[in-house]
Amino acid sequence: MNMKKRIIGTIATLFVMMSLSAQEMPFFTNKQLQYSFFNPAYIPELQYATIQAGGRLQWVNLDGMPKDLFFSGKYFFLGAHSQVGLNILADKIGFQHMINPKVNYSFCIPIGDDSYLNLGAAAGLMNKGYNSDEIVNDSRYDSQNIAKVVECLEKGNAADVDAGFEILIQNFEFGASAMHLLKGTEQVTMNKTFYGFMNYALQTSEWWRLAPAYAFYYFKGDEKTKSKDVNKHQLSLYFYYITEYDNQPTDLFYVGSTYKIPNEIGFLAGFSFGFFNIYYSYDYAFSNIRHGSYGTHELGVEFKIREKGKGCYANYGRSRKKYTRYYRN
Repeated sequence: MNMKKRIIGTIATLFVMMSLSAQEMPFFTNKQLQYSFFNPAYIPELQYATIQAGGRLQWVNLDGMPKDLFFSGKYFFLGAHSQVGLNILADKIGFQHMINPKVNYSFCIPIGDDSYLNLGAAAGLMNKGYNSDEIVNDSRYDSQNIAKVVECLEKGNAADVDAGFEILIQNFEFGASAMHLLKGTEQVTMNKTFYGFMNYALQTSEWWRLAPAYAFYYFKGDEKTKSKDVNKHQLSLYFYYITEYDNQPTDLFYVGSTYKIPNEIGFLAGFSFGFFNIYYSYDYAFSNIRHGSYGTHELGVEFKIREKGKGCYANYGRSRKKYTRYYRN
């Protein structure tokens, strides 16, 4: 049995190591990281500038496991109904590494009482590369196999463009986006990636809120990299505990669970300390890759910096309850 596990673990490791030329985008488990990374139309706050950072270690303990670092900074200009931001993703799987910085712009259109339409676009650079010394020093490969590995890798830069939207209708939110809309280059492959989400907040009691959520991810493969189309779906359930219900509702903490179809379950938790939020998730896969893997860990932090000027809120809803993620005094 131990020999069987080692064989399966080795096959899974080689799969990770060799699936290099068609890097998928990380399907973050926590929805804060998901929305911020996948959708350029995502506007987290109207009265705060937000700074967000997160990391994801997938299939811990497997050689060549995917490693991701993400940073985001966003600032909303009240008078212009607009947000500008910067997203940076650093990703590594096997020997292939990637860095993807983008500047994004979002425009907020109030469409009713506590209801909004956000439109967004992002533009930046896709940079891919590898460390030759890391490959040469890997004892598993001889000179002939090293040449084959290098042949699979990509190195260079390409322009990158995303677009998306989101609609917030009081308790209900949904949106969709398309990433990597440009063709790419001979040196850097660009695989179109599509993302969508929806969630609904149920006020189950004065102090608790239940929020079911759904997200999908579609990665379009191509013949050049011999990659296949990938579909992923995530069902999540969040339980929020609320403070200051009669004044300014605030989520103090949440716990939840998630199921990524077809074979991954997870646990989520988050805490709010005023201007500072922290959230964590753990995923466990039931596929063969579970042998030798300690699961997937994801950690994120978010800072909120309140704007000094209140500006004009006349067009930003009238309810004193926090139906949407926005709140107006």
